[in-house]
Amino acid sequence: MPVSAAGQRWSSADSVFLREVMEAFADESVNEISIMCSAQSAKTLTILVLLAWAIAEDPGPILWVAASKVEAKKLAKGRVLQLLEKCAPVASKLPRERDRKTTLEIYFPGAPLVITGAESEASLQSTPFRYLILDEARSYPPGALEMVSKRTRSYTHNYKKVMISTPDLENDAVHRAYLAGHQAHYEVKCPACGHFQELRWKEPGQRGGLKWDTNEVTKPEGRWNYEEMEKTIRYECEACGHAIRDVESDRKWLTQEGNGRWVAKNPNAPTNIRSFHWNALLPWWAAWKNQVRELLAATAALKWNDWHPLKDWVNETCGEPWTDRRRYQNDEKFIAKREAEYDVTAPWLEEKRRFCTVDVQGKGGRHYYVVVRAWGLGGASRKLWHEKVWHLDEVKRIISDWKVPDENVAIDAGHFTSEVYGYVVASGYRWKALKGDDKPFFTVNGLRTMYTVSDADPAIGTSLQGRVRPIKLYVWSKPSALDRLTLFQQGDAGDWRIDPSTDSDYRAQVTAYELRERVDSRGVVRTEWHQKRPDDHYGSCELMQIVCAAATDLLSAPREDDLFSQPPAPKPVAEEEANL
Repeated sequence: MPVSAAGQRWSSADSVFLREVMEAFADESVNEISIMCSAQSAKTLTILVLLAWAIAEDPGPILWVAASKVEAKKLAKGRVLQLLEKCAPVASKLPRERDRKTTLEIYFPGAPLVITGAESEASLQSTPFRYLILDEARSYPPGALEMVSKRTRSYTHNYKKVMISTPDLENDAVHRAYLAGHQAHYEVKCPACGHFQELRWKEPGQRGGLKWDTNEVTKPEGRWNYEEMEKTIRYECEACGHAIRDVESDRKWLTQEGNGRWVAKNPNAPTNIRSFHWNALLPWWAAWKNQVRELLAATAALKWNDWHPLKDWVNETCGEPWTDRRRYQNDEKFIAKREAEYDVTAPWLEEKRRFCTVDVQGKGGRHYYVVVRAWGLGGASRKLWHEKVWHLDEVKRIISDWKVPDENVAIDAGHFTSEVYGYVVASGYRWKALKGDDKPFFTVNGLRTMYTVSDADPAIGTSLQGRVRPIKLYVWSKPSALDRLTLFQQGDAGDWRIDPSTDSDYRAQVTAYELRERVDSRGVVRTEWHQKRPDDHYGSCELMQIVCAAATDLLSAPREDDLFSQPPAPKPVAEEEANL
C-alpha cells in the first residue's frame, strides 16, 4: 500500500506490527476486524491506509463514522482528503465535479465515501454500505454502534466492518467486539536471548516489564526526581533480565522486520472475525518515560480519591478496559503485606480460639459469606477459610470441618433478623447473634466498649412472642471495629494474617471502607468511615471476628464480662456434643 506516497513518516520497517491488520483487511474471508489499543498509536493512520486500499483495489460504498460531526469535519479536512490526494492510485479516481466532492462526501467510481458523526441518526440509518469504518467507537452515543452495524446487511458475504478505538469500560461494546475475535497480541523478541514476550506493565517485584529505580537518588525524601528517575527506565526481558533502554533506536528495533510476531489468545474464534490489541509500549514513537510519569501522577491522585487519571491511563496508555476494581489496587497491595506462608490445616501453637463468622444475604436467593479465623493473644490471628455458600447446611459443614465450637459461631442479625434468631435457638442458644451499629462506641459500667449486650425475643411477631426464652443480642460499634481492622491490615497492631492464595474477591471486600472528611452543619470537620464499593460481606465477617476476639480478651487485658464463656482452646465438635 503506498503509504509513503501519502506523505506519512512511516516506513515499512517501522510499521511491521501493523502489517497483519492490513493483510486481514485484504483477506476475502475476513468480515470484521476489531482493534482495541492505546491512544496515539497509529489508530487513525491505520484505517486511512485501509480506506485508500479499498478505494484503489476493491471499491464499494464506504461509511466512516467518527465520534461526532465536529470530529468528522476535522478529520475529513485535516487528514482524509490530504491522504487521498497524495496517494496516486486514489488521486487518479478523485471526482472533478464540485457536487461530487464535498467535505464529508466524495463519490469515487464504485466507492462513494461518506464521513459522518455517530450522533447523526439519519446517516446511520440510511444507505447500505459494504465498508464500515468505526473510529473511536467508545465515544459513540448509546445505541449508535448497534444501529450503524446494520448497514452492511445487503453485503452478506463480502462486507468489511473495522472498529478501532481505545476502550472504555469492561464488557462495553468495544471490549466485547475485541473478545469476539481471535484476540491477537504482538510479541517482541529480546535482542539478547531471543525470547518472545508481549510488552506489558507488571507489578513491582515481578520479573520482566517496564522498570525504574526507586532510591535516594531517584526519590530523595519521598519525592520523585524525574530527571534522575527517567535515566533508569528500561524494559526488562522476563526470561534473561536484559534491559532494553528507553531510547528511540532500542524501541524502534523491537518493531522492525523479524523482531516480532502476532499470537492469538483466542484461536477458536470464528475465522471471519479478527481482533488485535496493543498498548503504548509498542509504538516506537511513544517514549516510555512519559507513560511512567502519567502512571505516577495517576497513582498519587488515588490518595485523594480521584481515580479518573488512573482510568485515563488504563484506557489510553494500556489500551485496556476499565474495571472499578482498579480504583482500589492500592488497597489490595497493602493487604498483600499481611500475607504469610502457613499451612491452614496445621496446628498453630499460638492459637487460643477460633471463630466462625457468618454474614447473611438475600439478593439472588439466600446465601451466606463465611470466614473462619484462628486467634492468639495480643491480636495475633490467621485466616483459615472463607467461602460463599448457598445453604445453611453448608455453613454447618464449614463449622464442623474447621472444628469451630458452636459457642464460637457469630452470625449477623442485621438482616433477616427473625430468621437469624431462629438459627441461634436451633443451635441450643450457643451461636451468637451480632448486629452492627453506627455509634462510635458504647458505655458499659462507665467504660467505653466496642459492644453491648441486650436480650432479644426470638419469637417476636409470632404467637409465641414473650413466651420463649430470650437470646443474647450483641450490638457492636462498626466505626470502632473498622478502626481496629485498619490497624491490623496496616500492620500497626497485632499480627493479622492471610495466606497468599486468598482470592481477589476477599481482598476487595475487606478493604471496602475508607476514612473521609466532611464538614457538618456547624462547620466542624469530622472524619467518618465511608463504604467506597458495594460489596463488603467478607469485610463484615472480619469485623465480627474482631468483636469476638475483643469479647474473649484476645485483643487487650482480660475482662470480667466475657461474652463467650468457653474454654480457651477449641475442642473437636464430636467431643463438644458428647459433653452436652
